[in-house]
Amino acid sequence: MKMVIADDESLIRASLSSMIKDMEASWQIVSEATNGEELLELIAEHKPNIAIVDIRMPKVQGLDAIRLGKIISPLTKWVILSGYSDFAYAQQAMKLGVSEYLLKPVDPIELEKTLQLVYKDNKEYICLLNQQFENSLFALCNGLTSLKHEARDSLYYQGRFIGWTFYLDTAQPASWVADVQREFYTELHACMEKHLVYGMNLALLALPNGELAAVGAWDTSNGHSGKQPIYDCFSEMEQIINDSYRSEEMLISVLRTGECQGFEEVNRRLQQLQQWGDLRSVCGIGQSLEYVELIKEAVTPHKVEASRLLCAIGHHLQDGMYLSYQNGVNELEVLLQKSDWFNANKEQPSLSKFMGCTLGLVLQEAITDVEMIRELRQYGEKKLQGTCSKETSVDLVKQVIQYIEKHYMDDIGIGQIAGQLNVSANYLSTLFHKKTGMMFVKYLTRIRMMKAKELLMNTNLQVKQVAEQVGYYSTRHFTKVFTQAFGSYPSDCRKNQLQSNS
Repeated sequence: MKMVIADDESLIRASLSSMIKDMEASWQIVSEATNGEELLELIAEHKPNIAIVDIRMPKVQGLDAIRLGKIISPLTKWVILSGYSDFAYAQQAMKLGVSEYLLKPVDPIELEKTLQLVYKDNKEYICLLNQQFENSLFALCNGLTSLKHEARDSLYYQGRFIGWTFYLDTAQPASWVADVQREFYTELHACMEKHLVYGMNLALLALPNGELAAVGAWDTSNGHSGKQPIYDCFSEMEQIINDSYRSEEMLISVLRTGECQGFEEVNRRLQQLQQWGDLRSVCGIGQSLEYVELIKEAVTPHKVEASRLLCAIGHHLQDGMYLSYQNGVNELEVLLQKSDWFNANKEQPSLSKFMGCTLGLVLQEAITDVEMIRELRQYGEKKLQGTCSKETSVDLVKQVIQYIEKHYMDDIGIGQIAGQLNVSANYLSTLFHKKTGMMFVKYLTRIRMMKAKELLMNTNLQVKQVAEQVGYYSTRHFTKVFTQAFGSYPSDCRKNQLQSNS
């Protein structure tokens, strides 16, 4: 989006230019004018999206230049800049259709808010603002940054949030699952972009354990104007899931946080839903389960443990881990012997549905726990008999690390790598955490930050260029993550190194 700045003071122009570049919006300052005549020439040449104009300039005054400029470029939006809080000037400016009126000295926050208001109906700009929200939310949810970097009156403290996590259950191989997950992500992202309007925030991101989550947030200070568009978007996402991702060969379950006040509450609930995700196996896969419903289910320890084991058995079969599969069945047998939960349990149909979808095992109706364990053992032996052993766990983790070292600058995720290694994302994520002591996202971020530090120390690349070299296309987001990692800004890190070498 093109911008022209007009002011007869060079320091003011330089200051505005610096502030706008720091915003990371897709503004292209095509030129600067020192007087009204130059401004009109630039307006005719560039037809900018927006012009920031000093109200008092040589040759042609600001208001006169705007009056003529509107004829030359009717679609240009105008922001007046003045050192005078003169109501008469402001009144004339508003009559001319000027969008906003800024007083010198210009505050960077006020300038950013002004540009947001002026361009709130521009889809490209709205998408850019939302991308900044998504970057920040991803970093916060994965522990890469903290709320201390956010203002107390920001959306992260004062806004309302809702979050959904998604679980795909199928008996299909991991490579097939990875392809479907990519298609699913693409469809949800397109849905979000279609619904996105100014005042709402939407994010599609990977949580620490690798699960995909969708989050919506709105500012309550503007009433409920942002809430309904978010609910409309999530309603369409539900329809997409029902139409395309709930079939005989796969089922997607949705776990919902409900409305939350501020980021901390929605993040706490998302973390809890990750822990309770396995409960879908006994509550019914292919459904939408609310946080308040799962709280009631989670108070039964045997149910929680049984659901964990059932999901683990499914993953082991999918990943061809024979010993782990049989050990899981043995643990489930011991658990069922301790409790009459299974035989007295109204969720037997849910268990049968889960096993049919994730294992391909069709159970008889009114089956006992003893019969179910026998069926699981026989089925596992039949499916896994004669199969070659998969790569050892150490080899898998080594391959992940090698992949990160080679592709850290790309947009990569644990699901993508799992698909290439033909194992489930859940298994690979758990294994990676166990072997390295950290989650995949944190490990990837650490590698990126170390590479960034090397570039800062050993090259003359600008901070923006360094960020892009290690996979960040938002300098603001990169700076926030770098500061969290090393305790100093990237530019200060370079200065300290130069000083120590001198």
